[in-house]
Amino acid sequence: MPHPVRWLHLSDFHVGKDDYATRKMFDYILAHVRNRKAEGFVPDLLFITGDLANNGLDKEYETFWLEFVTPLQDVIGSHFGERTFVVPGNHDVDRGKFPAFSREEVAKPESHYLDPTEEGGKLRGEMLIPRFQAYLDSDCSPAKGAFANQEGAYAHCLELQGQEVGIVGINTAWLTKDDKDERQLTPGKSLLEKALDTIKLAKLRIVLGHHPIDWFIPAQKKPITSLLGQHHVLYLHGHLHDAWAEPSYGGGQTYLAIQSGAGFQAREGERWRNGLVWGEADLNARVVRLQAWRWDPGQQDWILATDAFHERHRKGDWWHYPLPCNQPVMVDYTPAVPVVPPPKGWSVFKPEDLVAYLRPLDAEAALGYFDGAVPDWPTALSTSIPRRRIVGSLVSRFRQADSSSVPIVTLLLAAGCEGKTTALLQAAYSIVEGKDDWRILQRRDESQSLVPAEILPLLDKEYSWLLLLDEADRAATDLRALLKDLPLDLHGRVHALLACRDTDWLGSPAANLDWTVADFSKEPLRGLDLADAVAIVRSWQAFGDTGLGDLAKRPEAERAMILEQQAKDEAKIQGGAFFGALLAVRSGSDLRKHARLMLDRLGQRKIPGGGTLRDALAYIAAMHAEGLEFLSRPVLAQTLGCSQNNLHRDVLVPLGQEAAATTTSSFIYTRHRRIAETLMSVLAEEFGKDVGALYVALGEAAICAFINGSFVPALSSWRFDISKHFLETGREELAFNIARAVLDREPTNELTRTHVANLYRRAGLPEQAVRVFREIMTLGVGGR
Repeated sequence: MPHPVRWLHLSDFHVGKDDYATRKMFDYILAHVRNRKAEGFVPDLLFITGDLANNGLDKEYETFWLEFVTPLQDVIGSHFGERTFVVPGNHDVDRGKFPAFSREEVAKPESHYLDPTEEGGKLRGEMLIPRFQAYLDSDCSPAKGAFANQEGAYAHCLELQGQEVGIVGINTAWLTKDDKDERQLTPGKSLLEKALDTIKLAKLRIVLGHHPIDWFIPAQKKPITSLLGQHHVLYLHGHLHDAWAEPSYGGGQTYLAIQSGAGFQAREGERWRNGLVWGEADLNARVVRLQAWRWDPGQQDWILATDAFHERHRKGDWWHYPLPCNQPVMVDYTPAVPVVPPPKGWSVFKPEDLVAYLRPLDAEAALGYFDGAVPDWPTALSTSIPRRRIVGSLVSRFRQADSSSVPIVTLLLAAGCEGKTTALLQAAYSIVEGKDDWRILQRRDESQSLVPAEILPLLDKEYSWLLLLDEADRAATDLRALLKDLPLDLHGRVHALLACRDTDWLGSPAANLDWTVADFSKEPLRGLDLADAVAIVRSWQAFGDTGLGDLAKRPEAERAMILEQQAKDEAKIQGGAFFGALLAVRSGSDLRKHARLMLDRLGQRKIPGGGTLRDALAYIAAMHAEGLEFLSRPVLAQTLGCSQNNLHRDVLVPLGQEAAATTTSSFIYTRHRRIAETLMSVLAEEFGKDVGALYVALGEAAICAFINGSFVPALSSWRFDISKHFLETGREELAFNIARAVLDREPTNELTRTHVANLYRRAGLPEQAVRVFREIMTLGVGGR
């Protein structure tokens, strides 16, 4: 029986970004490949999917090929150079050449630039190919020169393990121009089509590109995915710096997109992971098996990246996916009992699903949590994270849940960043632990509403249900309505565990609701007692001096008392005393360095709209640092130029994982005001950020979001309070700029105009105030 076809998939090395750290990663990868080879896993192919260099320079490619690829080929085996295939990425472009070229002109349907013809090759040679000259000149693969030819891609057929394997390489970076590449790119549909026709008789067909399909021009995405599906390919790519695999459909057929992590993107101790993917295709079993690995600085070794691919596909240490094949997508039309999917932003969990998280965290995940990363089930339930006293108090409220005839509703109230989300998740699991007849229905996105008509059909009468809602103030009224309307056979079978910032709850209608429909109680989370402090310090200590941070310099017997006292001191001066105490005792002397490294990392993460996560965090921190706590999702989405639907997934979740930001049901903050103030200082002094421009952009965006039909919480604060704040704190020019920007967006709003004029009067500039009113003469009739 033929052996599977095996490969090593690498991507995104950015050589030249950090010479020393990159060379160390070369050594780590070479050692890892030697170990895998010694274990009997020898790849047949080596794939590198772009961003070989950081700036597309000759010396960067020389380093990459001579100091890494050649030694790697030697490790794997002789003549392996003939089985090494690479493609360029957006960092392999010399952006100094033809910087003003028009993407639209090249990509328009009647253009011939991306045709596999002599004319197309000539057109590309005049403007596009020179931008990749250093990449092309240095290429030492068997496909050298292919992207400069009229075919504009390469197609090779090899016989491996008794099977014919076809490999296509495409250039998804032809139209790379700036930081706004997303949905602006194409490899050229005609170039891809001709290359695929060349390998159509191969049993296994693999396409290499740099960018994910979602980065292609929308009008070209559908025909390209149809080609990939009709040819049943594996599409290997990089760019997003993390591993993932996803079966996809095109032309009524399947293809499998496989994304590799970055070979190098960060030094040890930084948050981003350096990783790679091993793969094999078993043509007899019709299965693709994948393993993602990442370098763990704490262990100084490679470990399986168990969160890279979906757990549902895991079998032992490999993740199994169906090999795309020459069969149409099959649909089973047999009538079945309908399964109601959860509404957007909600998920159902079985107790047995969560058992797997009752294990120690690796060092990276633990340190991320200690630094303030927003917890989810794997972190909160880990044996590395202590259970505070409040968890037991919450669980005790549900001891009679199995025999209760009414819903039990318990609300955990705490200030922001007091650890309530961790306690909420830990308590929820303890309530359902070992109970196969229970289910947890959790709202995963706090911006999503609780609609009783959508939730009720989910509540299968075969189970008892625990509804889990964080930031519950805006959902409380609908929750009470749901519980009140439960059918008779669900009475006593639906309960709720809630959490909320105490100020948000008390300031909302939820505080005055009549909860006689349920057994309702509140549990306040206040302060940090010595027993909790001892447990927390012990958990830090398990990860050595890095876990303890500054506290490692203090005597062991004093550490818990220092933490307890710091929490008491923090509570006297500001909210978030718990996390403030953690920051002070672990990172107090190094918070600025921590902020700088975070901003460096986030500057590399692109987001929809063309900016980066650093841009998003700058807006969030700017507001929180000033105590202006009314930045909402519609305003941030408008400012960043991305949709509100994508904001949660592409911006807020990654920032939460980075310990950078957190949310309530209405507003967005950094994890602590002290972090916000440090971030703004570093942005201004070390990154040259125009801080004032952030507030002006936010003010404009708030009004634009409102005009475009979004509900903007605290709209009057954007119209009036933000400019008033800066006037009263002695920053008059910034106050005027913000107020003027708001007025420019709604020039006929008389209240806004009056406010702007009043600012000038208060600043002793009556002539400017008069001028503001005289502008009305050119606008016609005003309105509110």
